[in-house]
Amino acid sequence: MTHINMPAKRNHLFHGKWAINASQTRDNQVAERAKEQADRWEQKAARLDAQRDAHRAEDEQADAVIHAAEDAAEHVRTEVTRPLVQRAEQDGATYLAAVEDEAAASTRLSAVGRFGRRKARAEHQAAKEQTQTQRARVRDNWGSAPPRNHQALPGWAAQTAAQKAKGDPRVAEAARAADAARTDRGKTSRRHKQERFALLAREIGTEQARSDQFGMRTVNPQRAARDALTRATLARAEADELRNLSVNDAARIIAAKRAEQEQTRRLLEQRERQLNPFQRTTPGSDPGRDGPARGL
Repeated sequence: MTHINMPAKRNHLFHGKWAINASQTRDNQVAERAKEQADRWEQKAARLDAQRDAHRAEDEQADAVIHAAEDAAEHVRTEVTRPLVQRAEQDGATYLAAVEDEAAASTRLSAVGRFGRRKARAEHQAAKEQTQTQRARVRDNWGSAPPRNHQALPGWAAQTAAQKAKGDPRVAEAARAADAARTDRGKTSRRHKQERFALLAREIGTEQARSDQFGMRTVNPQRAARDALTRATLARAEADELRNLSVNDAARIIAAKRAEQEQTRRLLEQRERQLNPFQRTTPGSDPGRDGPARGL
């Protein structure tokens, strides 16, 4: 008959249950801390989202002001330019007609006989003076040389009219209003950038805020909140799993978890030593030696 050491068995069960309770307590504490972290990240995300929404609404309003000012400026410019184009076309056509009259007078002068030459010469001189007068008038009125032919007339009239319209007080005032709207939009964008940096610095730290400002990868509060909730869920699930297992099965899971954690710790230390080969170990310590064994 096999002798059963009942005190040893009771002692083993006691330590096993103690280890399970301790592991469940740690898991629940981890879950609680992770949940608190998730709540804090969600609050940070809410404040950042609220600021982003406020900035977006302000940007949309500023853009609407710019569009309205630009549309008004274009309307004024069109209203002022339209009659100027008509006048420029009329002046250009008058000049071209004078050029044609001068050419016709020159042709008659070259073909007329001796008795009609004096009259033809006088007509040609008059036509020439008329052309010069019209050319000077066009230059004075429109600030540019007149068109060379009828095909060039529409383009010349549109260009000179647009240039002349810029000096109209109504057009200038509308243009200043559009420029002012764009300037205000730029100021708003710069203020938003400063406000965003200030809030990011308060919520996630100055260095992270600088990284975000320069387009580098930074902390995402929404993702951080989801990750924290995931950790909380996993920790609670592990605690619940231990509650439903026998002492021996729970002990095996706890031992496996500790081994995994120890391996992760060693890998991190090894990576730190690789990144910093001049790092000195504590006197008397052996980086390759395991720590004291932990029992249930």
